[in-house]
Amino acid sequence: MRVALAVIAFVVAAGPIAARAAETCPEVPDEEVALRRSLAKEWFAKAEEAEAGGDRQAAIRRYSCSLNLAPHPSTAYNLGTVAEKSGDLSAALDGFRTYLKLAPEATDRPTIEARIAAIEARIAELRKDIAPKKAPDVPPAQSPVVASPPVVTTPAPAPTGPPPVAHPHRTAGLVVGGGAVLALGAGLALNLVARSKMSDCYSQWKMKMSSSALDTCDDAKPFAYTSYALFGVAGAAAVVGGVLMLWTPESGGASDDGPEVGFAPSLLPGGAGFVASGHF
Repeated sequence: MRVALAVIAFVVAAGPIAARAAETCPEVPDEEVALRRSLAKEWFAKAEEAEAGGDRQAAIRRYSCSLNLAPHPSTAYNLGTVAEKSGDLSAALDGFRTYLKLAPEATDRPTIEARIAAIEARIAELRKDIAPKKAPDVPPAQSPVVASPPVVTTPAPAPTGPPPVAHPHRTAGLVVGGGAVLALGAGLALNLVARSKMSDCYSQWKMKMSSSALDTCDDAKPFAYTSYALFGVAGAAAVVGGVLMLWTPESGGASDDGPEVGFAPSLLPGGAGFVASGHF
């Protein structure tokens, strides 16, 4: 019996991946004091904007970056406050302790010390709640003595034919499909690394660090090229694996005229691919 089949090949989109690398705090040499202060002001303004918009996690990252570039009591205070509101108790402690170090004569020192003590108490309670509790010692229960049931003999089952054997084409299809998944995962990981390096490259270029930016861009190229190659390998492996999975002759032998499979290019949403069709 003929069965018409259509196998849609794995599609590799031509455009860039939609994922966007997380923003990273720029690395500036300690001797570049003016540049560090300028960048610290920019990140402080970005943090205030994120906090006003309700994005406290972004505000914590940006206040931390500004504090790392140019330590200032106001930055440390804002970091501790927004982290405490978001529930990041560790970051809140770091922010308030840094504030007292940078402003030892602050008039609100008693208030900040009280907030630090309250946060430490909350952390202690959380650690106590998540600590594993020891189960009470319970003596093992004695099993009741049960009389052995009478032995009942059952007739041996009638012999049956040999179990069906998986067709080698299907096994090969599973192996090739697994390879396609691994190649796709590796390609995505390398592509994300390449995009992260390119983001660092653009940041360094904006900071007039042209030499370092070019080196960073060069470092990103091998990751990008390798990811593109892995995407192509994953697409081809997915097509071959799908065809092998479906190329399973019926029991008793293959059809008289043998399997027929055809491939043709096709436009698909978001990219292009190949369509395989035929009968087996």
